[in-house]
Amino acid sequence: MTIPSLALFGIMIPILSLINEGIGTLPAVIALVLYSQLPIIRNTYTAINNVDPDIRDAANGIGLTTFQRLYKVELPNAIPLIMAGVRTATVLNIGVGAIATLIGAGGLGGIIYQGILRNNTTMILAGALSVAVLALIADLFLRLIENLFTPKGVKK
Repeated sequence: MTIPSLALFGIMIPILSLINEGIGTLPAVIALVLYSQLPIIRNTYTAINNVDPDIRDAANGIGLTTFQRLYKVELPNAIPLIMAGVRTATVLNIGVGAIATLIGAGGLGGIIYQGILRNNTTMILAGALSVAVLALIADLFLRLIENLFTPKGVKK
């Protein structure tokens, strides 16, 4: 687990303790949602900024409003990069979410943690492989969604 995510979990516990939710699923979910924002927002901003200026000019030339240009031209062209950010955030959250068992959130991290406590390599590998397979399945699923929503002219 990275230092920023440990710090985020560590900050959330005292704050949420004020409402008797300092340990458990709620702080883990809040921390994971906050942790996932950077790749999604960064990729969305970059994707829309990097739409070909000639395509924007053509959209303006046919009389599209700013909202129409965004909705009909820029977003469809930006979908692959936006979805890359969503896929990255999802895979990161699955990996980091396994560590949330340390603050009482449960999950597959419990198998890994119990394996570490018992010095049981089989349990550690079972938990780690389960997390890895879950991350791969989520990534493949999101790639299928990306392919469904990416216009034919934008696909590589």
